[in-house]
Amino acid sequence: MASRAELEEFQRWWDTEGDWVEEPNERRKGMSGVQRIERDGKTLYVKRQVMHLFHSLRYPFGRPTIVREIQVINELSAAGVIVPKIVYGKALQINGEWRALLVTEDMKDFVCIGDWYTQKQNQACEPEVMNELLKQIAVAFKKMHSVNRQHGCCYVRHIYVKSHGDVQAGFLDLEKSRRRWVREKAVRHDFKQLEKYLEPIPPEDWQRVKEHYYSL
Repeated sequence: MASRAELEEFQRWWDTEGDWVEEPNERRKGMSGVQRIERDGKTLYVKRQVMHLFHSLRYPFGRPTIVREIQVINELSAAGVIVPKIVYGKALQINGEWRALLVTEDMKDFVCIGDWYTQKQNQACEPEVMNELLKQIAVAFKKMHSVNRQHGCCYVRHIYVKSHGDVQAGFLDLEKSRRRWVREKAVRHDFKQLEKYLEPIPPEDWQRVKEHYYSL
């Protein structure tokens, strides 16, 4: 049972208000949505869920999917994968209703790889920077798969890159990530899913990512 202090902290975050970046949607017989807020000079993203549950052998009666997402983010961060930094995360059962919060910092200076290509930033890149960016995407995938994790929702909008200064790549939206006992199954799933909707990444650039990946 949550302490009074835990309940008060949870409520403070729950009561924050901002612009919706993911409008509340009803699925899994519950609700989930994300708002962007400003706090102490930082941009934060607040995901709220009400009875938005997953079920497993461990949790046959269900737990908010945020519980699983927090676990995945922490696990991938420990493996060296660039993922959003968690500011606050908690799931509480209040009056018989599951509520959950996940507050993360904005991935400052990162941009979705789809937007990066759409904005034609690739055309402004020096060849060595472009090669390093594609390599860093491969490194991010390799680190994730090295702990037998598949992204599970592997689309261009969930791959984020930074091509100025220290070139880096990482992932967002890990709610559907799952562990695979056979690592190669995670690789096949993520790559097949991404390749199905690869645009606007040019096929030749994706091929270079895979060449880097298999050389690591």
